[in-house]
Amino acid sequence: MENESQHSSTTPRDFTFQLLKQITNDFSEDNRIGVGGYGVVYKGTLDNGEVIAVKKLYYKHPGLDSDKQFQNECTNLMRVRHQNIVRLVGYCHEIRHKCVEHNGKYVFAMVEDRALCFEYLEGGSLDKHLSDESCGFGWHTRYKIIKGICEGLNYLHNGSKESIFHLDLKPANILLDRNMMPKIGDFGLSRLFDSTETCSTKGIIGTPGYMPPEYINRFHITPKFDVFSLGVTIIKIMAGHQGYSNFADMSSQEFIQLVRKYHLCQTILFSQNIMLYRLTSVHVCHLPAYYVSIVQVHGNWEKALRTTVLSDTSHGVKKCIEIALKCVEADRAKRPTIAEVVDELSKIDTTIIDELNKIDTARSSTIEQVTNLRSNQAFNPCVNSGKHLVPPSHRAFFTVV
Repeated sequence: MENESQHSSTTPRDFTFQLLKQITNDFSEDNRIGVGGYGVVYKGTLDNGEVIAVKKLYYKHPGLDSDKQFQNECTNLMRVRHQNIVRLVGYCHEIRHKCVEHNGKYVFAMVEDRALCFEYLEGGSLDKHLSDESCGFGWHTRYKIIKGICEGLNYLHNGSKESIFHLDLKPANILLDRNMMPKIGDFGLSRLFDSTETCSTKGIIGTPGYMPPEYINRFHITPKFDVFSLGVTIIKIMAGHQGYSNFADMSSQEFIQLVRKYHLCQTILFSQNIMLYRLTSVHVCHLPAYYVSIVQVHGNWEKALRTTVLSDTSHGVKKCIEIALKCVEADRAKRPTIAEVVDELSKIDTTIIDELNKIDTARSSTIEQVTNLRSNQAFNPCVNSGKHLVPPSHRAFFTVV
């Protein structure tokens, strides 16, 4: 398992609050790039030209355990170095006293300024891309994102003696760099555990829809918590903009059931040698209403895949959906470990490499044919019609005038 990232090995810096104010223009609105449950994120540039994201945590108030969130995120991120986990650049924790009015009198109150500084990722959060109508992620980009998330999670669970459980894995907490490389972020709810133990919590953590049944019912936390969240995330990545938008108001549990029912229908139809993308609108109208939208989403994939020369891509799409459905099994014992998920994805890797080799072979063959064609034309001036010069196997790639 690759557990060393391309990150610098520099230890995260202890920034002064004054410096962070300076590089973010006093935490101005123009520099604000995001907001979350525990703080606001600003863009800043260090003296060396490095652009960073500064998460300024909210000041303490009842009901918000920001101290624990700050400590969790800071200490856990200091432990990790992986290309698919957001890099912690530095932190700030300062205590000062401020003169404020209280009950008609001026008193000095203690104020804690806390901030976490991360590498700045130009691509933003994954959820913004999935909900954006203009998002044109193809299969290979989506697969690259899925694989990167899985490898990052595998490192958290298996990269050291003490596993780190993220406990809030979702598209909003996955950031993308300029090359669409995914990086898991927001470790505020993360915990250190022995990889084999089952723990319990007293209060609700995580995001509704991404929490597994055993946590909702009994507050049990195991490595399969993150695996369940991963399954929901993969399904939403595969659904694309249409699926993400159509089911925005639907709980993840309902969405999973729709996908599961559709997947069963797909299996039955394929067993009868009926391709879903060949179904006419009349056929679709006879399908149960609860997965007509899912059929349409899959239809979009099939339509896109038919425009490529990749014969095995549809198998890869189907395999990712199967992996996701295993991850969201209600019985956690039936869910795979993240290591098993990564192993399954490695089999898709082999297929993708074969596909890309096919593309290279086809491209080389086409170039060779064109070169030979031009050579023949050059030495046979009497041949003035290109009608029969292009080999039948390549005529689809040319328009002959």
